[in-house]
Amino acid sequence: MKKSLKKKLFEYKIIKFGKKTATPQNMRYFCILESNMAEKYGLVERYRNTDEQKEFFALFIDNADSNDELFIIVKGGALPCGFLICKDVADWGGNIRRQLTINLSERKMNEKLLEIVDAFIKAKLTKYDTLAIIAKDKELGEIIRSNGGKRQYAAQHYTLARQDIDAKTLAELAAKREKLNGEMRMAYYDAIPEELYEQYSNLFSELQEDMPDVNEPAFVQYVETPEKMAKAAESFAKNNRTHHCYAVFNENDEMIAMSNVSVYNNDPRYPYQFLIGVKKQYRGFGIGKWLYAMMYQKLIEVVDFEKVEIDHHPNNAHAINISEWIGYKYAHTHTTYLIAK
Repeated sequence: MKKSLKKKLFEYKIIKFGKKTATPQNMRYFCILESNMAEKYGLVERYRNTDEQKEFFALFIDNADSNDELFIIVKGGALPCGFLICKDVADWGGNIRRQLTINLSERKMNEKLLEIVDAFIKAKLTKYDTLAIIAKDKELGEIIRSNGGKRQYAAQHYTLARQDIDAKTLAELAAKREKLNGEMRMAYYDAIPEELYEQYSNLFSELQEDMPDVNEPAFVQYVETPEKMAKAAESFAKNNRTHHCYAVFNENDEMIAMSNVSVYNNDPRYPYQFLIGVKKQYRGFGIGKWLYAMMYQKLIEVVDFEKVEIDHHPNNAHAINISEWIGYKYAHTHTTYLIAK
């Protein structure tokens, strides 16, 4: 192979997408990338076929804000190997900042690919004073830190296949825990009642403050409030989502633990489990496993799902242990870095 041809095969370029560049070729690039990254990162297959992939991509382009940017990295002039999305996003504190999400399908990072990504980041930093960058599996951590990036959030992503759930074991555990925790009561909601907004938001924020995430250098705390809950309830109803919640109350009818799952009813295949936690003084009584057992029995009963997804901070060993106990399997790690001038 001639040197010039070999060199060309390993050259990378970044193509900017938009309505004018949403060509059939670029649509094909998008479909290839989606499939390759699902395999690499253990992502769920959200599209049933290529037509669904193309439809999503077309809708993404049509609905993008004028300030949104989408790029695809191409290798050797024909092989798509990554995409980048740059847009304005609010952090957990409600502060709007520019966010760059980087997804790479290359199995091994090489110098040329890292160089072009580094140059892209540097170019964005000349335009924005603050830039949040989301990347997976630590593959870009060194480059991002060399540009002044500090870790803001880190999460290990896990998935739980329906067939891996042992319904019999869950039922036995739930019955056992209900007897052992006789002074407590468990309640299920498919929408949080307004009269519980204050209790729920107080517990939500208390549990957040106790998470390992707060130790990240650039961490921003999310504070739940009854007002935010009311807006979230409106959004769930508008978008046909169900908020499945199990809450545990003590003998004084105070909420002491919770488990939450979001289900998109138009496509319920991949529910998302979010904050599950127990007040400090009530830990050690098996309440966490009790919540898991009740929630997944309910999901099996009322939701036609394939896999449930969950994220845990890498240092949240107790939560990870419980998730793995029920059958969750590790997929990848995604990290948000913050660069502020």
